[in-house]
Amino acid sequence: MGGGISKHQGDKISFEGGETATMTPVMEQSTHQPDQKEDSQCPMHNKDGGGYSYDWRSIFRATAIHGPGGSKPLTEEERAKATGGTKEESDSGGCPVKHNPASTSSQQEGGGCPVQVHSEYNVYSQPIDKTNNTPKGVGTQLPNPSQTIELSTDRVSSTIPKGGTDDSAAATWTYPSPQQFYNALARKGKFNANGGESEIASEEDMTSVVALHNNMNEKTWAKVVEWERQTYSEDSAPKLLKFCGRPHDLSPKGALKHYLFGHPLPYDRHDWTVLRDDGTTVRYVIDYYYDETRASSSDESAMPELHDRSGTPSLLVDVRPALDGPGSFFQRAVQMPYKIATGQTKYEMLPLIGTSELASQVKESQEVWKSIQKTRIEQQKSELRQEMTEGDDDGGQILESYEISEERAKEIAIVFAKALGDCTDAAEAMDNCTSEEEFPKASMDLTICFGKTLCQVQHQSLIKVVGEDDDAKTEKALETLTECVMLKTAESQMARDQHPHLFQE
Repeated sequence: MGGGISKHQGDKISFEGGETATMTPVMEQSTHQPDQKEDSQCPMHNKDGGGYSYDWRSIFRATAIHGPGGSKPLTEEERAKATGGTKEESDSGGCPVKHNPASTSSQQEGGGCPVQVHSEYNVYSQPIDKTNNTPKGVGTQLPNPSQTIELSTDRVSSTIPKGGTDDSAAATWTYPSPQQFYNALARKGKFNANGGESEIASEEDMTSVVALHNNMNEKTWAKVVEWERQTYSEDSAPKLLKFCGRPHDLSPKGALKHYLFGHPLPYDRHDWTVLRDDGTTVRYVIDYYYDETRASSSDESAMPELHDRSGTPSLLVDVRPALDGPGSFFQRAVQMPYKIATGQTKYEMLPLIGTSELASQVKESQEVWKSIQKTRIEQQKSELRQEMTEGDDDGGQILESYEISEERAKEIAIVFAKALGDCTDAAEAMDNCTSEEEFPKASMDLTICFGKTLCQVQHQSLIKVVGEDDDAKTEKALETLTECVMLKTAESQMARDQHPHLFQE
């Protein structure tokens, strides 16, 4: 969800039901685990991945449900389709209360539906179907095919109220586990399976990454609540309805600070939709900055407590309501600055002009921004290659060729020699299959046998899942183990091609 993972992190991942980005890179209400496509469905999200992208025309757009371009409201028919109802339901605000036909006219004159209803969203800004109780996201807590060590599946509940739920007063978003965070980052290419440098140092960093992520979300939410109570209502109890990560899009304020005042570029951006007590919503824009002069090398800075506001001094958060109307402009230009100047709030608003220390980091922030854009382009290329290979006999597995050192090739040769020795019987059984019915079982037995040596983390996960008597989860664990074995086999073939003398029979 929020930022704070690393200044070199392209997509911040947050989670709904165990997945996230965007950030991304990626919280949920614990009763839901949708396994959705990783791309954000935020209608404001620019997916071309190029340049500094923002739309000045959107600064004072009307607060309404907007279409894919984010530039104009949907028509009544489009709005009804988007909310899953009929045109008549759209006219009445999608009210869950059935109106008496005879009194419909008078009700509409008096304001229509007496209850404002908001859908519950996942982290991809997609409405959750509350009528579908089918388990989703069965693989979110299972090891990734490229994983080499076991990661924790423990999760932490946030203090951020979740909007749109049946019992929204009691529901809060739930942060991802280190395993879920790793899976999301791996899907976004943050861990290089092809032997190159990755944006995250190692799997061991996941516990620290999640702690930083959670701390920054709590810090961000505290700032959102302060804005609401100072500019909307002192008794306001807002809830977070939905959010989306936009690391590739530069906000108007971020662009103004950088181009006119020489401020470093933000390393991430999020848009949070906040649900107010009266049922109305307001969008907040959040930019995350990094000040390396405030960085600390202490263990506490790497593992901050959830509510430690001073635990990450090098990570700066710029929170403000989006300029979706003149009211937001007044709050940002007059109301909040006045409250701060008169001591009515201790809220610290980031200035347009940064410190001299920040000014010295402009060049580095530009390099980080270029890296973020490059990562997005590479991700789009990877997605395109995957689409082009769907349906191929090899299952669409892609492992680009890369250089393997002789030392690494020796390790691969030793491990594969052991796997071949341990699985001789399984290999012979598959070679001796006499019918099509025998082959799938023999092939599965051989894969599991190879996995015991080549993919120990994934193999142990499969053994645990089998005991849970969950067919969907077992199938996913077996699929993960199979993919891991295929990746290891492809790596072995590359090592054999580059260092044939180490693989002589």
